[in-house]
Amino acid sequence: MAGVAGPMLKRNRPRGTRFLVGLLAGEVAAAGLMSLAVYVLGEGIALVLGAPWRESLTGVALVVFGVADLANRTPHIWRQVPQEHIRTMPPGMLGLAWGFDLALLFTTQKSTSLTWGVLTAALLLHPASSPLLLVGMALVAVATVAVRSVTWFILPITRFGDRVQPWFPWMRRAAGLGLVLLGAYTVWTAWR
Repeated sequence: MAGVAGPMLKRNRPRGTRFLVGLLAGEVAAAGLMSLAVYVLGEGIALVLGAPWRESLTGVALVVFGVADLANRTPHIWRQVPQEHIRTMPPGMLGLAWGFDLALLFTTQKSTSLTWGVLTAALLLHPASSPLLLVGMALVAVATVAVRSVTWFILPITRFGDRVQPWFPWMRRAAGLGLVLLGAYTVWTAWR
């Protein structure tokens, strides 16, 4: 997103700003809808399963997600937000569409399984926290894009072409290891 917003801000600050505002609105709207679904589903699960079972399921899911990251198989759809809309949509609507798409979580690529870990923990352990977690994640994402877009001119994004950036495999491995350890600890403490 910073690769779009940064140049847009450089060429035309009002257009870039409308894009970022649209991105924020789309992310918050979709995160709100996702949190409602997580809350309703999570409360339903809590009626059926006791706390130790939900904690165990969370731990097992975290281990599975962590192993997937360690194996370089982070679960996601091989799709990105539609790039063709850059030339056909006005900046505010483009930001809104892309923000909504990104915050649905299931429709785009993922770097690590940390998103799935947070979603699983909210669903099984504390569904009432889902608005705070999911909307918070959306706000952090947009804030990161905004900061990166403004610093675009100072610190240009490194271009690696088709190669993976050198820090990326280490980031994924660290996330995977963290999820495995947290998941194992969660399962171990569930029945103590």
